[in-house]
Amino acid sequence: MQLGHVIYKVKDLSRAVADFEARGFAVEYGTVKRPYNALIYFSSGPYLELLARAGMPSLLGRLLALGPRGGAARRFLSWDRGPEGVCGLCLEGDASELEEGTTLLSSKGLRLKPKRVDPHGRELRYEVFFPDDVDLPFLMSHFSTEPRPRDFTHPNGSAPSPTSPTRCPSASGTPSSG
Repeated sequence: MQLGHVIYKVKDLSRAVADFEARGFAVEYGTVKRPYNALIYFSSGPYLELLARAGMPSLLGRLLALGPRGGAARRFLSWDRGPEGVCGLCLEGDASELEEGTTLLSSKGLRLKPKRVDPHGRELRYEVFFPDDVDLPFLMSHFSTEPRPRDFTHPNGSAPSPTSPTRCPSASGTPSSG
């Protein structure tokens, strides 16, 4: 498995999208109706997910956090309540790698098979495993349809290079190597 994406918590999704677009990144909302996240894809390598909320009602999250699969609820609540900034990492691989990772973690966590329709009308199916230990990255299979654009360069010139790390702007807006 390899780093699939980085989750970056934002308080105001539309403002964060506008900020990243002003910095020259192409940003797309995760869904058309009631978006809770937005994505900054590169042709290859990890992408950045801007997350406004995980969407779990607070009371339900607190109740679920007490149960046998409470790690996922605690993770979602921490994402919702946390400050702006990096809040999660996702390791991505094929179905066999997801299975191996889940087994290595003794299946202690929550496994889901979500799907969503992106703004381009593509149905994206995948599997995800959220370990009970909220300090560990979560695991995800590849999407059923690849959402990353091919041979894409952002308006600011950012594009992943096989010989150098992806560069992301720091909080001050100055690019820093990752």
